[in-house]
Amino acid sequence: MKVKVRVPATSANLGPGFDVAGVAVSLYNTFTFELIDEGLEITGCPEQFAGEDNLTYEAFCEGAKEVGLEFTGLRIECKDEVPYTRGLGSSSTCIVAGLVGAFAFKGRYNDRQDILNLATRIEGHPDNVAPAIFGGLTVSVNADTVTTLNIPVKNDYRFVAFIPPFTLSTQLSRSVLPDVVSRKDAIGNISHLSLLVASLINGHDEGLRIGFHDHLHQPYRGSLIKGYDEIMHHLEQDEQVLGCYLSGAGPTLMAVIRADDLMGVVRLKEAMHDCLDGWEVMKLEMDRQGYVCDFE
Repeated sequence: MKVKVRVPATSANLGPGFDVAGVAVSLYNTFTFELIDEGLEITGCPEQFAGEDNLTYEAFCEGAKEVGLEFTGLRIECKDEVPYTRGLGSSSTCIVAGLVGAFAFKGRYNDRQDILNLATRIEGHPDNVAPAIFGGLTVSVNADTVTTLNIPVKNDYRFVAFIPPFTLSTQLSRSVLPDVVSRKDAIGNISHLSLLVASLINGHDEGLRIGFHDHLHQPYRGSLIKGYDEIMHHLEQDEQVLGCYLSGAGPTLMAVIRADDLMGVVRLKEAMHDCLDGWEVMKLEMDRQGYVCDFE
C-alpha cells in the first residue's frame, strides 16, 4: 500500500499576526510513502536532502512513534511546487506530510488535532502548520495544547505572491527581531490584528489596508530583503490592493486583491517592472481543504 499526501503552501503572520495567523494557498507539495523491507529511499528532492536528516522522514518517524507504527524501511517520493526558504511554508509541508503519512498507515490520517499538536512541537509554532492541516485562514494559540480556529472569510480574495530569486533562512530572519517591544507597538499589533480578523469576517475591505500593518517583525526583517521598501511602497500606493505583508519569515511579499480584479497581476507587474528583476509573480487562491490523503 502507498499513502499519497498533498499539502498546501502557507503564508504566515499576515502582517500583525506574528506566530499566530496563517492562510493556506493553492500551491502544493505532494509526497508518496511506501513501507519497504529495509532502508530509506527518497526521490524527487535535492540529493543533499535525501538522507535520514530529511525533514519529511524525521516527521514520519515522530509520527510513527506517536501511533505505534513499526517499520524497517521506507520509500518517499516528493513532488515539489513550493519553493524552499521563501516564506511559503515549505518546511511545514514536509512536517505535515510526514506525520500524516505515518498516521495513515494506522488508519488515523484524519486525526487533525493530534497531527497539529505534534507538528507544532516539531515546528515550534503553529502559524504555518495549522492552515496546512485545516485549510483556509487560521488563528492559533499554543498553550498546553494548540487551539486553532478557522476565520470565516466573507469576500473572495486572491493572493499575489512576489517571490524573489534569493532565499532567506528563518534562523537569520528571527535573529534580527528585538526581544522587547514598546507598549505602543504591542497595542498597535493587537488592534491591527483585531481589525484584520473583523474585516475578513464582515467583508469590510476598507479595514484590510490598515489591518495588515505590523510593528513586531516586518520593519526588522524588511532590512534583509533587497527591494523590500520599494516593492511595498508600490503595493501600498495601488488603490486596488487591499493590503500587503511579508509572507512568513520572508523573503516573499504578498499582496491581497479582490477576486474580480482580473487584471491585478498584470497591472502590478507593469507598474513595478523596474524593481522586479528576477522576481516571480504568482496569483494564488485560498486553499480551504488543508492536506489531502489518498491511498494507492
